[in-house]
Amino acid sequence: MKTGPGRSRRVRPAALGAGAALVLLVAVYALCLPAAWLRSELRGAEPATATFHGGTCLLGHCGVTFPLAGEEVTAALPLGTRARGHAEGDIVEVRHAPGDPRRVVLAEDTGRGTVAALLAVPGAATLFTLWAGGAYLRDRRSRGSEQAA
Repeated sequence: MKTGPGRSRRVRPAALGAGAALVLLVAVYALCLPAAWLRSELRGAEPATATFHGGTCLLGHCGVTFPLAGEEVTAALPLGTRARGHAEGDIVEVRHAPGDPRRVVLAEDTGRGTVAALLAVPGAATLFTLWAGGAYLRDRRSRGSEQAA
């Protein structure tokens, strides 16, 4: 069976697209799963009252400062934190890990809904990637049957 010189040109874009989709899926899983795990892990952790420091919280560029054992601890909030209208200097409730106070989340961000939303993102990305791959394969098969006829 001879494939001819054009076959590699048709396969290469599909392989690059599949590779890019896999890299994006791995990135989504690598960002969302640890963020969801941290929120569920700190659900019942030590509470504290902290001062909010603004930024783009959804991208993980905001933080809080709170007193702990006579010292000021400054910690970054995790990726996917929903600021819910908090501004620079607002007082917020946080939960921090007992042994590592730099691992902190907003107390209102530890609910099951937030964790479910963080887990739904990679699930939806996976379903979309599978749907796109299936649509590509269906289109490729229909083109192949049209060319054979």
